[in-house]
Amino acid sequence: MDNLEFWLVWSPHGHRPPSRQHLSAESAGDEAERLAAANPGNYFYVLHAVEVRRTANAPVESLVLAKREPSDDDELPF
Repeated sequence: MDNLEFWLVWSPHGHRPPSRQHLSAESAGDEAERLAAANPGNYFYVLHAVEVRRTANAPVESLVLAKREPSDDDELPF
């Protein structure tokens, strides 16, 4: 994934989530206009992505377990 801004076209009446990233507001606006003409009465929003977040990969930790010494508690019936 690159760190470049992009635009999406979204409709609350859409059957699929947006998947095409437009590289300019003009391109997204043109697509919203095309979709609005093809779907009268529906709204098409031009959304500008300005920030992204992700979780960093957690490091894997390896531990060696100590040997357990036998005790009287080992004989408990439960």
